[in-house]
Amino acid sequence: MQNHGPKRVYTPHSLEFWFSRLEHNWETYFTAQQLEQGHAIYRDGQVRELELTTGDAIVHRRIEKRDEYAVIEWADKGFSVRSSTTDTDAAHALAVAGLHEIEELVADEVSPLPDPLPEAAPIVTAALSNGKIEPSTQLIGERPKPTSGTTYSVPVKPVAIAARPPVASGAGPAPQGPRSLLLAFITIEEGLKFQAYWLAADKTLVPALGPAAHGNGVPAVSSGERAKLIGLASYARKAHFVYKQESGRYLMSSVAEIPNFLRTTLPAWRRLFGVELDAASALLLQGTQEITIEAAASTNKRGSRSAGLEATLDLRWIFKAGERLLTDAEVALLLSKNTTPVILPSIGIVSLPVDRLAAVKAWQRGTVETNGGGALAPYMVFSLFSDARFKVTLSPELAAWRETVLAGPKHAPELPERLRPYQRRGVEWLHHLCENSCHGLLADEMGLGKTLQVITLLATRCINDLPTLIVCPASVVPVWQEEIQRFHPELIVDVLKTGHDFSSRPAPCIWLSSYTQLRKHRAHLEKHRFGYAVLDEGQFIKNPDAKVTQTCFDIRAAHRIVLSGTPLENRQLDLWSIFRYLLPGLLGSRVAFEAAIIADRAGTLSRLRAQLSPFMLRRTKNEVATELPPKMEMELICPLTDVQRSEYARICNEGLSRLGDDVSTAMREKSFGFLALLTRLRQVCCDPDMLPWRKSSLADSGKITLLLEKLTEIVASGHKVVIFSQFVMLLDRVKEALTQQFPELPRYELTGMTLDRLKPVQSFQAAEGAAVMLVSLKAAGTGITLHAADYVFLLDPWWNPAVEAQAVDRVHRLGQKSTVFVYRMVTAGTIEERIEALKASKKNLFNQVMDGHGGDFDLSQHFVSLRELVQLTGAQEESETTG
Repeated sequence: MQNHGPKRVYTPHSLEFWFSRLEHNWETYFTAQQLEQGHAIYRDGQVRELELTTGDAIVHRRIEKRDEYAVIEWADKGFSVRSSTTDTDAAHALAVAGLHEIEELVADEVSPLPDPLPEAAPIVTAALSNGKIEPSTQLIGERPKPTSGTTYSVPVKPVAIAARPPVASGAGPAPQGPRSLLLAFITIEEGLKFQAYWLAADKTLVPALGPAAHGNGVPAVSSGERAKLIGLASYARKAHFVYKQESGRYLMSSVAEIPNFLRTTLPAWRRLFGVELDAASALLLQGTQEITIEAAASTNKRGSRSAGLEATLDLRWIFKAGERLLTDAEVALLLSKNTTPVILPSIGIVSLPVDRLAAVKAWQRGTVETNGGGALAPYMVFSLFSDARFKVTLSPELAAWRETVLAGPKHAPELPERLRPYQRRGVEWLHHLCENSCHGLLADEMGLGKTLQVITLLATRCINDLPTLIVCPASVVPVWQEEIQRFHPELIVDVLKTGHDFSSRPAPCIWLSSYTQLRKHRAHLEKHRFGYAVLDEGQFIKNPDAKVTQTCFDIRAAHRIVLSGTPLENRQLDLWSIFRYLLPGLLGSRVAFEAAIIADRAGTLSRLRAQLSPFMLRRTKNEVATELPPKMEMELICPLTDVQRSEYARICNEGLSRLGDDVSTAMREKSFGFLALLTRLRQVCCDPDMLPWRKSSLADSGKITLLLEKLTEIVASGHKVVIFSQFVMLLDRVKEALTQQFPELPRYELTGMTLDRLKPVQSFQAAEGAAVMLVSLKAAGTGITLHAADYVFLLDPWWNPAVEAQAVDRVHRLGQKSTVFVYRMVTAGTIEERIEALKASKKNLFNQVMDGHGGDFDLSQHFVSLRELVQLTGAQEESETTG
């Protein structure tokens, strides 16, 4: 036989020596770990040379550019191992690989197996009883008599191995001549196994391997038979069977390899051994069948809606292999596996895609909770229907409920006349969700009256036996108080403060709480249940890891509502977090959601739109508030002064030298320095005096100079102006410039440090003639109305277009009578210009996700080079060079 393995060096005497030693159960001399590692070395072909002598064997391999060897010595009591390595386990593993190679050598060079069995030899099935062949069973059917020769051949020259007396395995007599080997194959859950039996001339069966082969009364094994067992071990190992010493059986646990073995390898084995297959093994020849899954859903009502006890969803999973239904035991076996394909003994080999397997396990774990219970909520059918991996069948009642939810409101409640048509539709939509035990996100654009719509819902669909909880930023708490008192003074309202526990006022009290105050009262939430729980400015819970978000997740309420004009500020995870509060489980786990976005963005976002559409309502001012005057948005290109250009270039060059040119690396490994660079560049674009190492005059800021020029005409015409900036320091500089340029002009301020927010807002709104309000973007995000103004200046562009939109909508909102002019002050050729380009991209992200498309926002996706992001370009760069 031609050898393509390691180099083999041996003599006839050494081959005979090791042939006789292999009858011993040598695997017992090694640990399980050493056997596993040794088998891997053998399987991977790492053995480079095998040298046999009478008494020892030397095994060589090359690993990591060095030679390694092990010497296997035979002593009276067994094997001993010496090696070039001091690692005992590694040495013994190499010895194991060497013994496997010796077994293969014997199988290759010695031919002790009988002549091929005639193809007409009958397959014996009568001996199979409950998947086992009993020892010493009398079989029906004739087998050819085994040959009795003891002369074998090797590549060098014929070698006669001296005949020896049979080695006694027990007290039984030696058989007359070598017996045939019969392999009985049985299919089990773990794979395909076989046990070897000796088939004697008198048609009796005796175990050939394992404990039963060495008991009292078991016939002895001859040299020829021992060679057959060695050959069988070699063939089995090449076919990827593993010998199980405790049972004396071989097992192929790689299910995917079984059909190929049965089709291609087993026919060759039939020419060497007797082969018996149980009925289940024959099924494996059919190949792999794919399992299909159906979900049958129905509802199980457990209480009244008024008490906030919703119906629950009962799911029954149906597994099929073709048209055959799997039994409960077969399904349990299938789900107990983490990989496919799997053997179901009564069916054969089946496959269930890993993603479907994981999805079913997640559903069956019942980890998705509703209102703190442990059952699935009916709204989860929308998650089922969004998953194309399952066919879903609904009970008639559940199907009717789903159609009702999708159809939208049919019966309008009696509502106040003061509501605008779109506000009426919003209240009707909220009524509709509540009546069907659903929860929703009212995502109307800023200024369309979301607060009024919710107050109207609370007044017209009152839950008398439970309190209501409204959570909002601290600055907005007075706005809610004022709006409730204005439109529905009959409602009882209290503000959550230190010492309150939601029980100091009788239901149906409306509790107003800031997000911070609610976090301080988190321990009280588990003791109380609310009729309504409303989160205003829901983007406050966009980070699912934040403590305030986790606190909101603890709220138990019959009806949950979120208000947000910008539910997607930075990532699609923002939206996931909001719906984790509203409809836990609808969008799956956070890990699964993010993985799905990465794996299949388009498909996932399409399913996202389908899932959210019944539970999210968004209208823009362009769509519904046709009475609003137009909004004119323009960019004011600002020049850089010589001081600004010089500082910008210096900061830019130092930053590139410190951070390198790779945006992704800078963001990941030097994030603090990266953000500091961007902040300094933005500051110098506004006013070099904002840099901590400079003291500059107002004239050194090209942006402030241009602002004053524009304000001269606007103020002279009696218009009110709102000026926004992220930097309070810049607002202070503008206030200084206004004091010098327009000493008589009324000025008002609103920043994050302003304690009484209503006073400057009311004063500005009521002022006669021209006036200026200086507002930080942080303070502009929530709870103020500035529609007395009709001019807006955004001094410095910010990354997030939603934040700027919130600020502008404080002026362009219901009640505005004039056209609103919005000026974005941008320094061309600088980082501000790139911010504006990114904002356009991010605005598209917001619009696409809300309209059914979408994508994630990542700075490194837009800029690979940091120089491209920050360096002066165009006219500004030329001015610096020529100046």
